[in-house]
Amino acid sequence: MFKKLRLVTFVLVVAIFGLTACSTIPGETKIEQIQTIDELIENTLADLYQQNPEARAQIKSAVGYAIMNNKITKIPVVGAGAGYGVAINNKNQQRQYIQMVRFDVGGGWGARSVRPVIIFTDEQVFNDFIDGIWSVNAGAEAAAKVGDIGTSAGTDTGAVGNDKGYITHMIIDSGVSATVTVGIIRVKPITLKK
Repeated sequence: MFKKLRLVTFVLVVAIFGLTACSTIPGETKIEQIQTIDELIENTLADLYQQNPEARAQIKSAVGYAIMNNKITKIPVVGAGAGYGVAINNKNQQRQYIQMVRFDVGGGWGARSVRPVIIFTDEQVFNDFIDGIWSVNAGAEAAAKVGDIGTSAGTDTGAVGNDKGYITHMIIDSGVSATVTVGIIRVKPITLKK
């Protein structure tokens, strides 16, 4: 039993280091990084509007929104994830580039690539998000890829008029997973290369 726990810990540490490398925006220059983000926004919004046409109105009326590209790995007991993205203020179209690191504890398995879209209905919640506030997320989630893109269902998915100050949508690019976890997610602002 102790050997299995050490092996799981070793695999998690390797996964965290590997995923952390995925949390920087790809590109050798600032222009290339901006192009990467522009493509992420364009592709993600197109996929989101195809899956959930009501999301167009949600984004239009929102304080702001965030789009991320995340890689998540989950093995029994522990999991980790990392990614990058952008938060856009709807008032002035100002962008804040961000990176995300996630650590989960709980039952489950899987590996997947996801593009979360968080639509903020509350300005303070949006500001807290882009300022890098730690948040704790607990829930059950199941996700599966269907064709080129997929959908996710979870207990943390918001709805119009929720009292959390945000609405979430998840686009699944690859992989499959099922989890019941308590996770710590950290989003922090980053600066692009010069």
